[in-house]
Amino acid sequence: MTNSTGTKGTSGTRRAAIYCRISQDRGGAGLGVARQEEDCRALCTRLDWDVVAVYPDNDVSAYSGAPRPKWQELLADIQRGEIDAIAVWHVDRLTRSPRELEDVIDLADRQGIELATVSGEIDLATPTGRMVARMLGAAARHEAEHKAERQKRQRRQAAEAGRIAGGGARPFGYEEDRVTIRESEARVIREGVRRVLANESLASICRDWQARGIVSPAGKPWKPSGLRRLLASARISGRREHTPRGSWESTRPLLGEIVADAVWPGIISHEDSDRVRRTLSDPARRRNVEGTTKRSYLLSGVLRCGKPKADGKPCGWGMVGRPRSGVPRYSCPNVPGTDACGGTAANAERTDDHVRDMVLAALDSPLFVQRLRDQDHAGKDLYDEIREDEEELEALARDMGERKISRKEWMVARQPIEERLNLNRAKLAKVSRTAVLSGFVGTFEDMQERWKKMNNSQRRAVITACVRSIEVRPADPRKRWDPDRFLIDWIA
Repeated sequence: MTNSTGTKGTSGTRRAAIYCRISQDRGGAGLGVARQEEDCRALCTRLDWDVVAVYPDNDVSAYSGAPRPKWQELLADIQRGEIDAIAVWHVDRLTRSPRELEDVIDLADRQGIELATVSGEIDLATPTGRMVARMLGAAARHEAEHKAERQKRQRRQAAEAGRIAGGGARPFGYEEDRVTIRESEARVIREGVRRVLANESLASICRDWQARGIVSPAGKPWKPSGLRRLLASARISGRREHTPRGSWESTRPLLGEIVADAVWPGIISHEDSDRVRRTLSDPARRRNVEGTTKRSYLLSGVLRCGKPKADGKPCGWGMVGRPRSGVPRYSCPNVPGTDACGGTAANAERTDDHVRDMVLAALDSPLFVQRLRDQDHAGKDLYDEIREDEEELEALARDMGERKISRKEWMVARQPIEERLNLNRAKLAKVSRTAVLSGFVGTFEDMQERWKKMNNSQRRAVITACVRSIEVRPADPRKRWDPDRFLIDWIA
């Protein structure tokens, strides 16, 4: 600042700050801000104010609530007594929030700040000036809200027409025109979808892609959160998705409403897209999006405690990895407030090796593999049933909208359809896990070599493609190792 004494000059000239803001600067040239500054400097000259600082917030909306660094800097300088007056082009350049305007009025009261606008003088020291400022602020807020509604409606109309959403980086899998498929990236997307449907973690896929040099359109390594959003996007299936965001939401929801077929071709099928969207939106997977809670034990949750309870039924609680005296092992957790008995444990290394050998031996059987694939094909029938029910719900909604049926009739007819939909969607989320086996199944020796190169998430995907759960019976005290205590519930 040119005047650092913190007091007015001897002539009594006001130390003025110019605040400039423009909401959108698409060209990035800052011309709107420059024009505001020029007009404000002319205003300060007429008022005999000494311009000591300019605070430009370029391409920052006051309505959106986005941080305005220069505005905050201006407020801090006012608090320190370094500014006596503010010049702006219009009061709505300061804020479009009535609440924030009241803060400005309070600040003017405490610090004796004068405010002048190019579009008309406002004296915050008088009741009339404050009333005018509030009226202008309310009008600006009204216009901002209407503009937001118009833009929201325009975006939805564009989505319903299947048109391309402008702006932003090139979408992964497509060329710069956003329509032509880039086949090298499309193959990677299809691979990612298959691996997610096979229950492999996003963190595992990202680590593999990073090792292979696969990067985003920005040239950066993939992170689980970004990969999740890519694979859950309806765009890669050639469909247009509308994802509105409320003003209270800091991030856009993962899944939007699919409103139309798009003008660009899909990389994956609608069926696979629906499956992967449901899988990735499952809250059970959400905690591992950033890979912060890595599963260090291969069979945690797959193993179930088989120790009989008082009624003769097995405990059934999921076993977890817990070392004892430094030795990794699986145990039934004795957690207070649960039904876990805490009475079963097994050496982790030997258990992992035994289950691996059993799974590889099963996959060495062509009959077993064929049964798995037959079950996977059942998912196609589920998908057809889901689409039929969705179309039936849409037809019911149209009938009610056209008053062919009453709301009561619509609610009665809708209930069994929605129940059937929820059931089939839950079933659909559990099929297609055999996709991971397509590049894994071979001779027993080949599978052993591939197993060695896999991480735990990939190995777990192979196991859960074949096994529902494994019951672990209590150990025979006469045996050092008893493989017969493991009862495998095979999927096929």
